[in-house]
Amino acid sequence: MPMHAMTTVHRGHFRWTMSQNHVHPKMIDHPLPDDWKELQSGVKRLLRNIGLDAEAEVEVETPRGKVELDVFAVDVHSVDKIRYVVECKNWNASIPQTVVHAFTTVMHETGGNIGFIVSKHGLQSGAEQYTRNTNITGLTYLELQQRYFKVWWERYFCPRVGDAADRVMEYVEPFSPVRTERCNDLDPKALEEFERLQAIYALPVNAFSMFNFRSITPGWEPNEFTAAPTSLDSYIRETLVKISPHVRWRCATFRELLEGILNFLHDAETAFNALFGGHINERDPITNVGPDGPALD
Repeated sequence: MPMHAMTTVHRGHFRWTMSQNHVHPKMIDHPLPDDWKELQSGVKRLLRNIGLDAEAEVEVETPRGKVELDVFAVDVHSVDKIRYVVECKNWNASIPQTVVHAFTTVMHETGGNIGFIVSKHGLQSGAEQYTRNTNITGLTYLELQQRYFKVWWERYFCPRVGDAADRVMEYVEPFSPVRTERCNDLDPKALEEFERLQAIYALPVNAFSMFNFRSITPGWEPNEFTAAPTSLDSYIRETLVKISPHVRWRCATFRELLEGILNFLHDAETAFNALFGGHINERDPITNVGPDGPALD
């Protein structure tokens, strides 16, 4: 039975309810995939989210012939185009030294700069000893998420939230000549509904719009809302409640939280757009971070 949490969105009631099983402070995705393919897909997605050009099941030529890599990624923005080679093992046992030996050969023959063996239970002690002073690291899927959590938060979570909030800012920012002009065309009932929506969404939308300030001003210091959290539970309980007291953010992973926030902002945009028959002043996104991750060009 799949262990991924399900998300239920109750439109109009601002309530996102998700399973809280297996919660970990810095869990981007569920740490125990159902099978190897799901593990491989999750690793590829994580690396792509942080800005690497990542692909799964990549066939490459070696001196011994063709080999298929579970995940292969390139940091296209680095000077030397750093290459990541990842082996995914969804075994119910620790990885033995023989697997590490074979992976070392693959690393050499494919020109990998950094190698990861991602598994459920990590490496056996002998395999762990073997990887010391090498460019190969054995770690669990959860440990891989923890390793890149801050990068994922800054390069993926924050820009996606900030861009989604920016689409609603025209409706809630303190001063907008375009909005004032369009509001003059609303009938009294529609204007009353507009003011009701403003009262609900102004605070959270303005706060979420700060999530991509770093893209505009690289030297800008993160505040309590935008700094990488140390815990999912505390971030929701102590931080999000300040800007969205009417929302119950219940989630098991940070990716589910991201989906919930994006749904919340989409609902806000949809409700405002409905009053005006479309967006009153649609703008280009501030960042170039899409559903997969940052642009690769």
